Amino acid sequence: MESIRNFLQSWPGRIFLMLCLSPLVILGLESYFSGASSVNEVAKVGDQTISRAEYQDGLNGRRNELLQGGVEASAINTQALNSEVLKGLINRALLRNQTDHLGMHVSDAAINNLLLQDPQYLDENGQFSNDRFAFALQQQGITKDQLFAQYRQQLNLMQLYASVAQTAVYPESQIHDLLALQLETRDVWVYRLPWEQFKDKVSISDKEISDYYNENKSKLNSRAMVDLAYVSLDPSKLPVEKVTQAELQAQYDDYKARFVGNSKQKVSQILVTGSKAEATMQQIEQRLKKGESFAAIAKELSEDPVSAAKGGDIGTFNADAFGADGQKVAQALSGLEKGEVSAPVKTSFGYQLFKVTDKSGDSVPSLESMRDELTAQAQRQKREQLIADKITSINDMATDGVGIEDIAQQEGLTVHKIKNYTKLNNNTELNQPVVIEAAFDDFALQEESVSPGIKVNTGTVWVQPTNYRPIKPLTLAQASAQIKDTLVKQKAAQQAMAQAKRLSETVNNSGMSAAKVPFKALGTINRQNPQLSMDEKAIAFSKNTPAGKQVAVAEKTSSGATVLVMGPISKASIKDVPAAELSQAMFDMRSIRGQEHFSDYLEYLRGATKIEKNEAVIKEIGGI
Repeated sequence: MESIRNFLQSWPGRIFLMLCLSPLVILGLESYFSGASSVNEVAKVGDQTISRAEYQDGLNGRRNELLQGGVEASAINTQALNSEVLKGLINRALLRNQTDHLGMHVSDAAINNLLLQDPQYLDENGQFSNDRFAFALQQQGITKDQLFAQYRQQLNLMQLYASVAQTAVYPESQIHDLLALQLETRDVWVYRLPWEQFKDKVSISDKEISDYYNENKSKLNSRAMVDLAYVSLDPSKLPVEKVTQAELQAQYDDYKARFVGNSKQKVSQILVTGSKAEATMQQIEQRLKKGESFAAIAKELSEDPVSAAKGGDIGTFNADAFGADGQKVAQALSGLEKGEVSAPVKTSFGYQLFKVTDKSGDSVPSLESMRDELTAQAQRQKREQLIADKITSINDMATDGVGIEDIAQQEGLTVHKIKNYTKLNNNTELNQPVVIEAAFDDFALQEESVSPGIKVNTGTVWVQPTNYRPIKPLTLAQASAQIKDTLVKQKAAQQAMAQAKRLSETVNNSGMSAAKVPFKALGTINRQNPQLSMDEKAIAFSKNTPAGKQVAVAEKTSSGATVLVMGPISKASIKDVPAAELSQAMFDMRSIRGQEHFSDYLEYLRGATKIEKNEAVIKEIGGI
């Protein structure tokens, strides 16, 4: 049954296609509200508008998703991101047009029923809480009417998606036939002939190069390129001063202030208020130093009648009981052992003095026991501050028009240079999309200015492009080397394929041993075997053979040619698939067909709806 699982997992995006999921994922919907006016429209789609705010929110949201998903900022292609978000917003607008046209409506009662079941609005007893509902609205900065509009729009879109997707037909017999193919297996041997093995046997004449140039002249263009100078800041290579004892102590004090562990402190207090509270508290401290009882003074002077009656006892300390002063009191109690008294604390209640009457659980580790950990942390913070200062300094110089050479000299950095840095097919050490965008920015090319800092895997870089060469037609002399490489590959691949055909004929006539080449045994495989390339998978089950026989097939591939030797196809019965897996497979395949049907529906709406884009606003917001 592994082949069934592999087959299902290989279908791109299948996890998004469950009809029970919101179509928002499929459509790339980013937000539901627009606060912008019509003068800030990014696009108009039929009767719907996409505002500047919607587009900006969409870009920010999608970028944050990618970053939180572990994608490096330098690997994000801004142009592709912009296109993806705008397409999703246009798709949503198309569907909103259609839900309005069809008169689709969700009642307030239906939305109320959903809200009453939403876990985020339920209290500890599972009942709807008006307080939690009001708090959630406040956190999101929306009104109840806006929330209802959000739910109504989402539900309308879900209904439209379901109504379209569920009209797709995928007969059970076809599903059985498709699954049966995925259950087929056969023994396979492979021999690959890379085109590079034949390139030394290829010769290209000047006439062939000239003929190719004349036939493909319109396609032979230079690549846009610049000469790029850059400096990089690698955090791991920055020298950092040794951590001082004072810095170490500061780290420890901060740790103690934040230490929670599982320790508990029982605390007593003395509270005094009024204009003379500070002087009174000083007198109390003097009396305590002389040995008077904390509990006796609390009964005498504390202005909290409840705790004063108990000698100041307020039970186990809980910072939340002190409201906004909680952390201030926690700081005063931090590190105190049983019997110790805090310094006076000025709170919103007055002046308070605390005594730890009992303590249990973990105590704060000593500084010495944490020296190595705290030293490393202090070193890391010093490095981070040093990096932040350097980045700010270099960015300021770049903004002021200082050149890369002068920046490097002032900051003690080395200037690196890349000749012929290209916009497309860039294979340099700085081939990240964000760096390429900065190097070919219109303003940077015009002014030959230094970019702001760009975050890459190894740290931060600043680039300065010079000597910009735009795309232009190549002359025969300029294109000759490129043409020769293309023709060599073509001819070498042809020779590889010719050899593959001869080998397959030999195997079919006389068996594998007669071919006298080292075939690699792949064992028993199915149609999703990862050892095969896409080209090879296409032919691996293309021909059957009688039991006990083998068949050899030659096929051209992107890397040259391949000979596959295949044993008889072994078929399995669909009856062998567990009922639960079969049911899930059928559901998934119908969902896939539904998604395809829905995509076709979107394309129909796109062709039937007037879409006007404001390219100036799109470019301004997207930064392209």
